[in-house]
Amino acid sequence: MKLALSRKVGLTAGIVLLALILLWAFTASAQTTVFTQQMSVGSRGAQVSELQSFLATKTSHYPEGLVTGYFGVLTQAAVQRFQCAEEIVCSGTPLSTGYGRVGPMTLVQLNLRAGGSVGAGIDFSGPFIFATAVATSPNAATVNFSTNEPASSKVYYSSLPITFSEAAGLGFAPIVTGTGVTTDTSLRSAHSVMLSGLASSTTYFYVVQATDASGNLSLTWPATFRTNP
Repeated sequence: MKLALSRKVGLTAGIVLLALILLWAFTASAQTTVFTQQMSVGSRGAQVSELQSFLATKTSHYPEGLVTGYFGVLTQAAVQRFQCAEEIVCSGTPLSTGYGRVGPMTLVQLNLRAGGSVGAGIDFSGPFIFATAVATSPNAATVNFSTNEPASSKVYYSSLPITFSEAAGLGFAPIVTGTGVTTDTSLRSAHSVMLSGLASSTTYFYVVQATDASGNLSLTWPATFRTNP
């Protein structure tokens, strides 16, 4: 009787051990996401979808759970919660501290949590837009800015507040409101986009968009300028 019981216990333990091994193997094989792209508001594509899918596994980080392929304000808030929880950064802005932006440190932690590893050699990063300035006249304005790599440019503008939406659906383009848009398709690092036909003494809202040769896209937050009398 004791021998039979011993064999039964040994068999049960073996089955449990085998189940644990199979579960570990399945989990390890399922965690194949590798994050290589630095991402911020305006980024789009498969890596953004993977990021959203990963963040959606924790409702405390991303309760909306939208997988759109577009990095909007909801995804930014989810990244901020992830960064706080992982003690990466918990204050500031995307430009000042990287708060809300998937930069190098956040990439490393994402890969650790998702079971991937940091890749290299692939361009998934959108252009970095900086040194934005606006020169105005009564009926026109010129938006000047720079990017850290050659990119085409687009400026949305409106006398009404501009918003961009996370709800981009299955298309990977952002939804930006604005009554006017001016595009420069040339790839350059120093940009100068002229907006014409404006009303004098009027405050305009505008958003700058830059897209590099690989199709990676970046957007600025809405800002304002006022035309001359």
